Amino acid sequence: MSIDTSSVFFTFSPMPPAHHLGVPPSLTRSKDDTVHHSSPRYDVAETNKQLRLAVDVPGMKPDDLVIELENDGHVLHLSGTRRVEAGGTHDEGYHFDKHFKLGRILDTSKITAHLSDGVLVLTAPKMEKPTPLTQRIAIVRGEAPALIDADEEKKSG
Repeated sequence: MSIDTSSVFFTFSPMPPAHHLGVPPSLTRSKDDTVHHSSPRYDVAETNKQLRLAVDVPGMKPDDLVIELENDGHVLHLSGTRRVEAGGTHDEGYHFDKHFKLGRILDTSKITAHLSDGVLVLTAPKMEKPTPLTQRIAIVRGEAPALIDADEEKKSG
């Protein structure tokens, strides 16, 4: 089955590195640091009740990750930074920054995140569709009331 994620969930292009925006690399990191920017692999699975996003974040701990809802809960911002001491005069690291636009059918107040074995799994339940209420109205025999009661006519007149 093919999933049409355009209505529920789709990704924005990641922001280009700062030096692509005209900011010299010397202002964004130390000369002694090497930071690799990339986009983690991810998979999306959708059922009638929920949407799941699994993101590969090998070697990262919960403290390395930041998950935020932006734009009134319509954008999921996921970022992570992992530093690795290279042992020499500089450190190496890995950084990613990803935005996902969320559909309006997701209950963003109930999103959960679990990290296990280098995979971050976010689960967003879909909002319950309200059950249409059908109510039968009883018909009373006899004289029908006037469209406007005499008391109401006096108040408005």
